Amino acid sequence: MIKFGTSGFRAIIGEGWTKENIQKIGFGFRKVAEASGKPVHIVIGYDTRFMGRESAMWFCEAACSAKIKATFMNVYVPTPFIAYKAVNTDFGVMITASHNPSIYNGIKIFLRGGKEGDDVFFGGVAKNLEAKYTTTPFDQLIKNGIVTFSEDTSDYVKTIASQLDINTIKSGNTKVLFNPMHGSGSAITKQLFDKMGVKYTIINENPDPMFGGRMPAPYAHNLIGMAAEVVKGKYHFGVALDGDADRVAIIDGDGKFYDCNYLAAAFYYYLTQIKKQKGGAIKNFLTSNLINKLCAKYGFDIHETPVGFKFLGKAMQQSDALIAAESGGMGFRQVSLSKDGIATAAFLVDLVATMKKGIGKIVSEIAAMVAFPSIYIEYAYPFSNADRDKMLFKLCSKTKPKFSIETAKVDAYPDGFKITFEGDYWVGARISGTESAMRIYTEMPTEAACNEAIATMEKFYDISERQT
Repeated sequence: MIKFGTSGFRAIIGEGWTKENIQKIGFGFRKVAEASGKPVHIVIGYDTRFMGRESAMWFCEAACSAKIKATFMNVYVPTPFIAYKAVNTDFGVMITASHNPSIYNGIKIFLRGGKEGDDVFFGGVAKNLEAKYTTTPFDQLIKNGIVTFSEDTSDYVKTIASQLDINTIKSGNTKVLFNPMHGSGSAITKQLFDKMGVKYTIINENPDPMFGGRMPAPYAHNLIGMAAEVVKGKYHFGVALDGDADRVAIIDGDGKFYDCNYLAAAFYYYLTQIKKQKGGAIKNFLTSNLINKLCAKYGFDIHETPVGFKFLGKAMQQSDALIAAESGGMGFRQVSLSKDGIATAAFLVDLVATMKKGIGKIVSEIAAMVAFPSIYIEYAYPFSNADRDKMLFKLCSKTKPKFSIETAKVDAYPDGFKITFEGDYWVGARISGTESAMRIYTEMPTEAACNEAIATMEKFYDISERQT
């Protein structure tokens, strides 16, 4: 059965991820795209996952027609590149399962403007999934001029590089350890770093559909070896991307891990106070409140959305926001309306070279400035597909765990909830829309308080096995 989640469609290869399902989705896409009555152009790409190229071809066979022509990327590319191409193209289609384990693959679709397809769009696709679909052989699509090929990614690199202070970066002799986690972000990031004059060492570069036997996600527990190498090699910082390069995390020079909960605040400070840009910010409801405090301090709005860049991108499009952030990734108005690990990495080099400080020091100074010391912790708890409805029912029940500190308010969402305490500290949980897992999040003034909140949640929901 095909279900669209937080970011398109994902399924286990050979189970839900089959040629038939790919082509059903491709045909559903075709019916929605053709409804405008106008000629449609799409850009389609794939990452380093198993049979990504073949899957992209199968999608084209069902999606393309006389009215729908495709530029087919002839090399694997990162998702942010496809989102960027969709800024001025009718649609961008990416074959990827992002940070999911190697046994998954999936489809992300971007709408004109560079934002992820929303529930309305995928609802239209879903209405056509049971229709009898038709296909045209890929070779015939090429022969008819409906599918053409490209390997050119230079415009994306130029767009990002044009917003950087290249002279300051070069004079700062910034030294970076780069880890694309065997995914599709290596080639473009290297081009960008070379253009910037960054001194970098790359690890886990070779494309590998098994991602070196690890989940291709830049989580702290996946980067322990990298952290040691950052310290040993005396790098300014290390940057890790997920399998399709839309997610990002860094290891600071002292070996400490920072995800976008903290990077968001650092970037917002940098853009508004150093670059003198004006505007607010977007975050999902389970992202750190540190950026909320900064927005309030400088008199700009913070907009909160449900989890997923289909919501964050839309909010950024409708506001003056400079950035949009969730724990795994950030989007920048100057590039597209989707999260972009490559742009984040490049802008981070600019930030560090200009401010001449590590991320840890910048974040500490921000926390002190807004009087909001915090520790943010997130864990995922895997469960079987059969248990999904049961877990969702528990989370959406009005009965919630009891905590030792005073509850200020409870916010309910279709896939989870958030409890906010005095001082704007909080705990929350949700069912993932991209994998079979429940996630618990908390932000507290100390690590001990975080651990206490998590233990309370684990006991209440009778869960203990954390995803690794």
